[in-house]
Amino acid sequence: MNKKSLFICTLIAVMAIFTLAAGAYAGIFSPSKNELRNYLKEHSLVVVKDGKTNFYEGRGIKPLINYLKNDNFKNAYVADKRIGKASALLLVYGQANKVYTPVISKPAIKVFEDNNVKYSADEVVENIKNNTGTDLCPMEKKVQNINDPKAAYELFKSMLK
Repeated sequence: MNKKSLFICTLIAVMAIFTLAAGAYAGIFSPSKNELRNYLKEHSLVVVKDGKTNFYEGRGIKPLINYLKNDNFKNAYVADKRIGKASALLLVYGQANKVYTPVISKPAIKVFEDNNVKYSADEVVENIKNNTGTDLCPMEKKVQNINDPKAAYELFKSMLK
């Protein structure tokens, strides 16, 4: 092998290493759905970002709001137990680009599709219900006529003060 061929082979190898490293850093190598399902058995919200997996607790949209007060979901893989329209709007506001949930509502799917957010879910439901299953979740009611992610965030942030 001559010097020029050796140089080209070395250059290709170095570029391949940098490409793999950049992909891992950007979150291309993310947890499997099974791993996320297991995490969600013990935690409310899972955020995989910058090579780290962080877990958050709380009911409803509170973990999302608390997270958004300090950070965003850009380049993160986010998993939440249930995602309705309220959660979807918050995830879009936080710039999530990949989401997993065991249960998603049809209005949440529309929000994700309208905003080019990749999502996967195990079950699709018409709407997220309240704890007794007798009516819509109160947070879902609040965003029935809201389609702007920033407006939803401001509404919920002021409510949870």
